[in-house]
Amino acid sequence: MIPKILTMLLGLTLVLALACGSSPAAPEPTATSSAPAETTAAPVEGDTSQPTATPQVVAPPAEVEVNPGTLTIMMGSFDNERFDVGFTGGSTGSSYGRLLHGFLISDNAQKQMVPGIASEWEISADGLTTTFTIREGVLWHDGTELTVEDVHWSLQHLMGPQAQDHVVASDMLVMSRDMDRIELAGSDQVSVVTTQPHLELLNIMSEVSGQWFHVMPARDELYNEEVELAYDRNPIGAGPMSFVEHVPADQMSFERFEDFYYQPANGFSEDKRMNFQSLDMYLVPEEATRVAALRAGDADIVPASLATKGQVEAGGGRLIFAPEGVFLEVRLTGCWKPEFPCNDIRVRQALAYAIDKELIQNQLYGGSEVFGIEGWGPVTPSTIGYTEELNWPYDPDKARQLLAEAGYPNGEGFGKFIINTAPPISSPFIVEAAQLVAEFWKRDLGIDAEVRVGDRTALREMERARELDGQVWFRDNEARVDALDTALGRFGDPEHPARLAQDPKVVDRVREVAGIVNPEGRAQASEELYKYLRDESYMVGVGYINISWGVGPRVETWEPYPLSLYPSALYKLVLE
Repeated sequence: MIPKILTMLLGLTLVLALACGSSPAAPEPTATSSAPAETTAAPVEGDTSQPTATPQVVAPPAEVEVNPGTLTIMMGSFDNERFDVGFTGGSTGSSYGRLLHGFLISDNAQKQMVPGIASEWEISADGLTTTFTIREGVLWHDGTELTVEDVHWSLQHLMGPQAQDHVVASDMLVMSRDMDRIELAGSDQVSVVTTQPHLELLNIMSEVSGQWFHVMPARDELYNEEVELAYDRNPIGAGPMSFVEHVPADQMSFERFEDFYYQPANGFSEDKRMNFQSLDMYLVPEEATRVAALRAGDADIVPASLATKGQVEAGGGRLIFAPEGVFLEVRLTGCWKPEFPCNDIRVRQALAYAIDKELIQNQLYGGSEVFGIEGWGPVTPSTIGYTEELNWPYDPDKARQLLAEAGYPNGEGFGKFIINTAPPISSPFIVEAAQLVAEFWKRDLGIDAEVRVGDRTALREMERARELDGQVWFRDNEARVDALDTALGRFGDPEHPARLAQDPKVVDRVREVAGIVNPEGRAQASEELYKYLRDESYMVGVGYINISWGVGPRVETWEPYPLSLYPSALYKLVLE
């Protein structure tokens, strides 16, 4: 018999099925490269560098009249509401962090890296040194000019050798532990020198990443808690919008920055300044409240699921999709410890085989237009290293066999298995999907699985404090073009506070692939690495979501980028 919660969730089928007919299909995998198509430069010896050249001055595009009004966005989470990425989880502050801050490396609609604050960059033939050339004329929001010293300080603050003592962002921790030095390499250049190759560094620093990275005005100290908190109260950046006001747990307000560097007057082929004057962002965790505000004209963009499509359209709005915005993952925490059943690889694989991803896809999310089941964890069809061989089948018989071989037939002796989850940031049905996974494990494996819903920030802190060991954290996370940064943080760093494995064989395998400098060889090795990590099953992939945004009638046009869990490409948005 199907358990009660499963029956209840299956009841969503008719609503979802009726709502999903007009949803766009997920895109074909996108090939990516470190050098943008619009620029060229000669590689250095060994053909392993990844250079770019300053864009040529082009005829400016037709100017778009700036709407004097305010764009209103409601989000399900503000994370911990910090304006320094070093003290956030990275991705969950993207909705506001990307408004305030400028990036060393920008991106385009094809998720290719293009020059930003850095007019060009180059990686040495051995992959250990990355050198950035900083463009002139970039202004902070207070009107002063951004300097190479600001970039030098920001890099040291976020990923210098000492940064591991204060930052919490996963990517920054990994880089800090492998950092040799960060130094001024000339009047307009900064070099980052690591102890082993980190080609994913460019991805981390670019807008291509699902997270956010920033440059901040230099300070006297690399870290001072009192000064950091003062910065949060009045942050200054170099991004497309300047800070106006922050009411904690309620609202953030921003103004258009007329002198944002990414515009044709500075030689760029696009103008990434906003076409509206101001932006108000509100924290509204409940989807029903967000959709009601959209219908009433009190919001212009909200995270909204297919189940609310009819309500959105009844208010004159529509749904817009961002393909492969987030992936769902089952993190089996602390399973390297022998006292937990999940220490046995057969147990971990049994848990993976017992997840009916097609049921989640079709009955909860309404079909493949919204929910994809290809890939594994952070590796979706648009990720470098994706292969169809990553797809993991639903096989409850195999799952029961493996669990019995591990000494837990029909779940006997397994004990209670806690699945921790939290309300989503922008993707729907995270809690419901976790409940379905718990029911699969109860039904097919006899495991006493229990879902506990908590606070996202608190759960992250508990994970790092090892308080979730032997349990599951079921969460959404940003999809990405290059997933090696995730592999390094979760599997390749035995000192990372949120690591999922510390088996030397796993660590060495990840490090070996991350150390490959040749892009083609690195991509091929990534395929094999991801299959290996999938089989180890410390992380179990559930699927990915094409994020649906409810958009009100005031928004005439908007084309969000793929692989973005945040409201992306807002410079393309036109208000009526």
